[in-house]
Amino acid sequence: MTWAADGFGGVGKAARVRPPAVGAPDFKRMLGADAWARLPAAVRRRFGAHAAAQEIVYRGRMRVEATLAGRLFAQICRLIGTPLAPWTGDDVPVDVDVHQDRRGGLTWARTYHFAGRRPILVSSTKLMDARGDLLEVVRGGLGMALDVIEADGALHFHSRFYFIEAMGLRLRIPDLATPGRAHVVHEDLGGGAFRFTLAFNHPWLGRTLHQDGVFHDPEA
Repeated sequence: MTWAADGFGGVGKAARVRPPAVGAPDFKRMLGADAWARLPAAVRRRFGAHAAAQEIVYRGRMRVEATLAGRLFAQICRLIGTPLAPWTGDDVPVDVDVHQDRRGGLTWARTYHFAGRRPILVSSTKLMDARGDLLEVVRGGLGMALDVIEADGALHFHSRFYFIEAMGLRLRIPDLATPGRAHVVHEDLGGGAFRFTLAFNHPWLGRTLHQDGVFHDPEA
């Protein structure tokens, strides 16, 4: 069963959950036909159902920022893998390898090339659970539930809550013990380019992490 945290750290009633890994997310179904149609063709191509069967590498450069609290969260998370970039920098070269994982989900494997440091891999997988909800998971059983919407022709992902899974149980993590609510934006720029923006906003600490960069389709 799951202990679900309410608000900023309260604990709600326990409820049994099903295993989350059931396959690749169907973004068209989640958004609805009208919202999906408002996305540029390039975004629909990158996130369409066929994307799960391909391996694609996008290359770009990013500005990676974090407060002291954000850097602390990133370093602590290295104990279960590396779900967050632990360093900061301007104009950081980043390679993003998108491929299907063994569960059928879509994995984004991001390799950051910070100046003067060895390349570091940050990887996460988007998948659907048994109820059709969108999850993003990393190593160690850590994950977050996401809402996805279309706004002004861009794709927006908003985290709803964080959780950790162990032995078939999903334990919700209080908001105060996380880097904050995540907001990810995929905005097409035309000409085979897109902007990727990632921000975490903590209820007490404000913005803890922010990344912004431009990437290019491999054929562009």
